[in-house]
Amino acid sequence: MSPLSPQLSAALQDFARHPRVLVALDFDGTLSPLVDRPQDARPLPESAVLVEQLGRMAGVYTAVISGRNLQSLAEVYPEPLPAIRIGSHGAERLVPEQFSNGWSNAPLSLDQTQLLGTLTGRLQAIADRHENVNLEFKPSATVLHVRQASPQAAQAAMAEALESLQELEGVKLMSGKAVLEASVLNAHKGEALAWLRRTLDVQSVLFIGDDVTDENGFKVLTENDLGIKVGSGDTAATQRIDSPFDIPDLLKSLISMRN
Repeated sequence: MSPLSPQLSAALQDFARHPRVLVALDFDGTLSPLVDRPQDARPLPESAVLVEQLGRMAGVYTAVISGRNLQSLAEVYPEPLPAIRIGSHGAERLVPEQFSNGWSNAPLSLDQTQLLGTLTGRLQAIADRHENVNLEFKPSATVLHVRQASPQAAQAAMAEALESLQELEGVKLMSGKAVLEASVLNAHKGEALAWLRRTLDVQSVLFIGDDVTDENGFKVLTENDLGIKVGSGDTAATQRIDSPFDIPDLLKSLISMRN
């Protein structure tokens, strides 16, 4: 096991001292290295095993908080999946029944359904005009993927999508790494993390993520919590690791500290 930095090790030790904690991880770019095709993503096997091991420890809850919808997450995450799964940036939430706390993944209203159809049609027209630009469909959002496109096509498609959708009232746009998500719900990972904190009644939250959309999660963390950014870039997280391949060492260290 490679050593963590002294600063990260100390911060992890402080987190591990709390009796009841939540360990929440993003999926793409965190548990799974980034890949060109979303359907090819898989969590690093060792990371998945360690998340499961952590979830069996007394006082520890584990969760995956992803921009993917829950169905897509289930298709790329091997059994057993964490019992707590947040999808579509918080618009979909799956928790054990005793923690449901009145939450239900309610269907879209008629107006929201019509708006989703409108924005999807506009994004489809853009994807059709540019080679290797693809769409991902979620229950409440459509995502434009440009990772496989040439730099010129990617830039053009993103610019066209922003211009086309900004005029649509009720559409929330979220830019990430080579993606633009257009949602008809105002959900984000920070809201989902705050809800999990209340629902699980934990004293401290550890959140690990890599993308711009994970910043909403880092921003709701308190001085008792720990945010870890994966990779480079500006962040509200207080700690950083280089890549998803550092996740196993971090989780091993946390398990050792809890023991």
